[in-house]
Amino acid sequence: MSEPYLVVHVDKRPNVSFEIEQSIIEGGGGRFVATSSSSEDELVANVKDAEAILVSSAQITRRVVESMPRCKLIIRYGVGLDTLDIPAATDHGIVVAHFPDFCQPEVANQTMLLLLACAKKLRLLDTAVRDGSWRPGPLGPMGPIGGETLGLVALGNIARAVVPRAKAFGLNVIAHDPYIGEGVFRAHGVERVENLHDLLGRSDYVSMHTPLNPETRHLISEAELAAMKPTAYLINTSRGPVVDQEALIAALDGGQIAGAGLDVFEREPLEAESPLARMENVVLMPHSASYSDQSFESMRRRVGETVVGLMEGRWPQFVANPRVQPRASLPPRD
Repeated sequence: MSEPYLVVHVDKRPNVSFEIEQSIIEGGGGRFVATSSSSEDELVANVKDAEAILVSSAQITRRVVESMPRCKLIIRYGVGLDTLDIPAATDHGIVVAHFPDFCQPEVANQTMLLLLACAKKLRLLDTAVRDGSWRPGPLGPMGPIGGETLGLVALGNIARAVVPRAKAFGLNVIAHDPYIGEGVFRAHGVERVENLHDLLGRSDYVSMHTPLNPETRHLISEAELAAMKPTAYLINTSRGPVVDQEALIAALDGGQIAGAGLDVFEREPLEAESPLARMENVVLMPHSASYSDQSFESMRRRVGETVVGLMEGRWPQFVANPRVQPRASLPPRD
């Protein structure tokens, strides 16, 4: 009997179960170990014998990659790849898999939740009812939502899922995305805006949907916030660093924009002493937009099946580094 292949989860957290993926992996001939680390040295020690690693949010640097001589597969739970050194993985023949179709309805729903919570001043009014003050003075300015304009920064899969939800509330939807063809805009009934600052100036709500890469880091900073209406809200369910958080705090403190709905932050978890935590015009959520019971159960099942499939010689459905093919210990892809 062959020795089980070792699969290491690198982001173990309290009260999180890995029962689904563990049962699939161990049923397919593997051994599953869940680990956590407080330093890169500790992470390197945890993964040195792994043939596959599973990653939620840990930084997998070139040094980490080079410490795994037996590794064939890195799986990133979810969509984003900004924590992984993909060129390093490719250099070492390691397949990087992820799930770009994961949680699209959930994040689209959370986008609308944050938009509505901002527009109707949910945090302020909820607090007023709870502390007995009832209505804390005039409720305005408060737009009607219907007939207002939602500006999407990027028109990828999640943003496209937002479009029908926003239109159901009567919002006009415009978008800026220099990488998407005109046909996509037409198919979804979205007006294309060529210039980002034009979109910012026209929108009552600006919603971020870009991946995080060198081009999009701090895409929204002082100049972009200054281009927004003073009555507008910024919504971010994409990646925290696409917004310059210090510039956002300054804009909110100065009344430059009306407020923000944030599921992601430059540094996570958000510090308890952050100025954002005390602002009544800011709705905060803990990077939870992707969650539903069904989406996470499906994700865990797919992770387990992807590990077993690769160990049996099958390519993952979604490979983030297709150039790895000549170096990977797998048959050629179809």
